[in-house]
Amino acid sequence: MDLPRLWVGIDLISTRLHSEIVVHSAGGQRVARRLRRVAGKLGYDHSGEALFRGVVADVMNGPRLDHARTEAGIECRTHWITAADGTAVALLVWLAPPPVTPRPVYNSWIMDLRRLATAPDGDDLELYGVKRTVGEYKPITAVFRTLNPDDAPAWTALIHNAGHEREGVTLDAAWSIRPDNNWVHFWSSTTNLGAPRPGRAVYGLTVQLPHRELDTRLGTLVRYTDASLIMVDVRTRCVVAGCGDLADALLTDEPRLARVLTQIDLDRLVAAPAYGVVEQTISIEGSLFQAALFAMPAGSLRPGSMFAILLSPASDRAR
Repeated sequence: MDLPRLWVGIDLISTRLHSEIVVHSAGGQRVARRLRRVAGKLGYDHSGEALFRGVVADVMNGPRLDHARTEAGIECRTHWITAADGTAVALLVWLAPPPVTPRPVYNSWIMDLRRLATAPDGDDLELYGVKRTVGEYKPITAVFRTLNPDDAPAWTALIHNAGHEREGVTLDAAWSIRPDNNWVHFWSSTTNLGAPRPGRAVYGLTVQLPHRELDTRLGTLVRYTDASLIMVDVRTRCVVAGCGDLADALLTDEPRLARVLTQIDLDRLVAAPAYGVVEQTISIEGSLFQAALFAMPAGSLRPGSMFAILLSPASDRAR
């Protein structure tokens, strides 16, 4: 019997919706497929898959408790991940010969789509470099203070589609943050529940990735131009993330940020040709700044897209 020596994360919300085991991740890596489609790739033979299915069914139908037992030379470990309101989001399973490898880190979250805020639970809430407590809602801008800017569009699309796609559709995004000058990598997913609407329930699951290839072009642009970048959702006109000294200051001062955004002519960018850049001068606390606006990703703006606003002192541009 072939059993892969890895932790398998089961997406419980998708599993219950589809009446089929849906693998969220395995060995700390994205899978996002139904078990019957990936069992062989993960390393299960027919009898190993049957045993795994039996264990998952038994655990899901029993009390929500973590288990550890050994039988016939096979180690079985299970670990539940619940949301802050007690909803079961994931079941992690090790079913293989020893030794048992360290379990990947999983966190859950509930998202309020209207406020763009999340409430966490899970294995390690310290990973984000922001003080978090179970069930405490914080704006995603607080969590994304050190987000890799190039990852912001994927999150914006996820947030948009979480309110608009049909029930059962799974949405996901890979992302990285740098809270202490060291990159920490994640993959997050959510499966839509209920009818499409801005206030639908959104339960998410995040696994910490051991590594990830990063696209850091926007961050490099900010760093080497000494500018600041603000990422704005096209549909809601809400700020999702930002980087640079000025952006850091604005993200922690909502009134000041609002005064900046009221000066930005976003409608001009909507009307601009695809791949266009719109420039204008704005005032921040009496100082003039040049704002360059462009779409992210590059191309026509649509729901789920972002405005990128690059801010630099107007005097710098005049030199």
